[in-house]
Amino acid sequence: MTMPLIRPHLFLTRSWRVLLALVFVLGTLPGCAPRAVRHSVVKQNLMEMDLVREVEIFSLVEQDFEHPAIISVPRLTNRSWRVLLALVFVLGTLPGCAPRAVRHSVVKQNLMEMDLVREVEIFSLVEQDFEHPAIISVPRLTNILNAIEIEMKTDKAGVIRQPAFHQEIVQQTAEALAKGLAEASPNEEVGIKSIRKERRMGVFYRKFMTSFLAHVKDGHLYMSIRRVDWLVPRAAEDEKLPEPGRNRKDMDFRVITGDPIFFAGVQDLEIDWRNDVFRKAFQLPGSTKGEKKRREVLDSIPVPKEELSPKQKRDIAIDQLTPEQLRALADLEEERRGGNITETDYQRARRQLLRER
Repeated sequence: MTMPLIRPHLFLTRSWRVLLALVFVLGTLPGCAPRAVRHSVVKQNLMEMDLVREVEIFSLVEQDFEHPAIISVPRLTNRSWRVLLALVFVLGTLPGCAPRAVRHSVVKQNLMEMDLVREVEIFSLVEQDFEHPAIISVPRLTNILNAIEIEMKTDKAGVIRQPAFHQEIVQQTAEALAKGLAEASPNEEVGIKSIRKERRMGVFYRKFMTSFLAHVKDGHLYMSIRRVDWLVPRAAEDEKLPEPGRNRKDMDFRVITGDPIFFAGVQDLEIDWRNDVFRKAFQLPGSTKGEKKRREVLDSIPVPKEELSPKQKRDIAIDQLTPEQLRALADLEEERRGGNITETDYQRARRQLLRER
């Protein structure tokens, strides 16, 4: 039996006809979109530019663009800026676009960084009306910093009470704060990152950073403490250290308060800096006197007698509180519900928030 003879050119011709018919049928089905065919014109390290055309099966899709077109580079640049400015304006007016912090470095040394910080919305400066420049002496600020203490959680049952400012950084921090307050404008607050070194095994050093924001308003010194003796990771020592932020909680601690260092938030203080007690060293009731002291969360710290005195100013109504005070009161309630503070601490802080200025 002889095999039928199939000529190769006939086989190929028939195969191509079948293939073309199949492509034509598939190309006419609904949903078969044109494909983009690109021709590279510029391909550099920072720029790639292609000419792109659309093809359906083997047919070029007619677009009727007005090409070639000649538009000068300056005109394109001007139009691009107009589009960019319009986009920035639209984005800036959307709800939830928070102001951004703009920093001007005043002191940048190995163990101290001090900036003047202002807030900007798009291209507009946010008016703050701080009482700046403000002159507060370094000795008075030293006494204030030495008096500030915090409580930091160690476990579910206890907390550590300790100074907010390590003794090694108090002097340099007071000097930088005095300089910043004296140079700040009414729309700038002072941002400080104060660092100390601790020798380890007699050879290596570890760095610890304390950071905060400060400004003077309504006759009081306001401080927002964000990090306390934070161990700087070895990998981050040569990089830019984290900045203290206005509405941010970087570490889990709360400030200790009492007349004349009043509660203004879980990590915020309102300090009557002109008070005569700061003429010399001052300590809050129950102070650790520069040491770290552990206590149980359930223990109650006695309320100082001066806070219960009839001479204490009367409370103000809730509807008279500023937005900042209302936010601080909400934070305080959250700390109470979470079991992070004792009832005595809660009542003391609430009383300080509601006192008449």
